[in-house]
Amino acid sequence: MSFISSTSRTAPSILTPLTPLLWQRTIPAVAERAGPSLATAYRYLLTLDELRRKFMLGVIDGLYESTKNLKSNGLELLEDTMAEWIKVVAEDGPAMVLVRSREGFLCRLQQGEPNVRAFEKVWGPPIRQLLDKAGIDWTQFPYAIGVFNAMFNSREIMDLKAVTGLNDEKLVTGCSRLYWAALQGLCDTND
Repeated sequence: MSFISSTSRTAPSILTPLTPLLWQRTIPAVAERAGPSLATAYRYLLTLDELRRKFMLGVIDGLYESTKNLKSNGLELLEDTMAEWIKVVAEDGPAMVLVRSREGFLCRLQQGEPNVRAFEKVWGPPIRQLLDKAGIDWTQFPYAIGVFNAMFNSREIMDLKAVTGLNDEKLVTGCSRLYWAALQGLCDTND
């Protein structure tokens, strides 16, 4: 069953054919769209949430693969990672909006949820470097990554692009500066 097996791969381009399936509300609708029998769909997919989580994990793993060898540091690393993130959102953002969890980001971070762990693998290095640069203790990392997620999840990036009309380069610079300013606010509340 090709649509199920491709969810185990991590490259977003392989997952792109799954995007129309994420809009479906029931497993029977997924089976009808994808082609397998309903029994086969239920055998390989327990829930639509599982399909959506696998899709999102694949997207985040793809982002990690494109950023893991970046040589930049600090704010430049954040900008380089943000540039890759904006590319991912341009390709997969509409589908990513559909897979938002009903549970809060920080709760999922605390529980070690796989998608949030993958998100932390991508954004942890630049955020920790910026915490160091700002003189903020790493104990504030959950708050810092939570703020980042709230500011720059896929829905917010798509909204910023649509409303501001900024090109990707200016969006990267603007988002990075906004996040740095947010960390400065965190520094001020640490007193």
